[in-house]
Amino acid sequence: MASTIPHSNITATGPMTRGDFLLMLYWYADTNAVPNVVGIRGLSVLSRLALILGSEEGLERVIKPFFTFHAAPNGGVASAHVWTELLGLRAYEIVVPLPVDEPMPPEELSERRFMLEKLIPVHERPLYPMPTQYERDALTNKGTFFAAKREDQMVARQIAVFKTVADLARLPLAELTARALPYLRVPAAR
Repeated sequence: MASTIPHSNITATGPMTRGDFLLMLYWYADTNAVPNVVGIRGLSVLSRLALILGSEEGLERVIKPFFTFHAAPNGGVASAHVWTELLGLRAYEIVVPLPVDEPMPPEELSERRFMLEKLIPVHERPLYPMPTQYERDALTNKGTFFAAKREDQMVARQIAVFKTVADLARLPLAELTARALPYLRVPAAR
């Protein structure tokens, strides 16, 4: 992991970056949920979406380095890379976290604790705050602008895959986990 939360290089031309990829997940979660802006609820959901759709798109061969995913001890999916990139998108004001009036799912807390204990160096842990309440992230106007520019450059196959984000984001976490686990190649940490 890097020593600081990196600047998210959201591009409007050239190869898709990891930041671009997450940006497009938010774009399709929102644009395919019109008239509601739904965003993506929690890092657990975002990690599973990134694993499923990134694998279906073959982006581990395109985005270097792609996200690394780990099987969490409770049967979940955790990615410190996704968390890092999400914090970068927030810092760049591409997405903004909005409080959600529902309890924090236990998976969300346990997967973040797992990453803090096992995947993030001690000196970097203050950069990865544990949320005080459940959140969903939604695109800002800046994020919407960049996403629209990026969509113009994408091929039809990629757009078809991204359009499934809204439906996938509505699935219960257990079902989303079941769909994500076959793509996971890292054994659970002990």
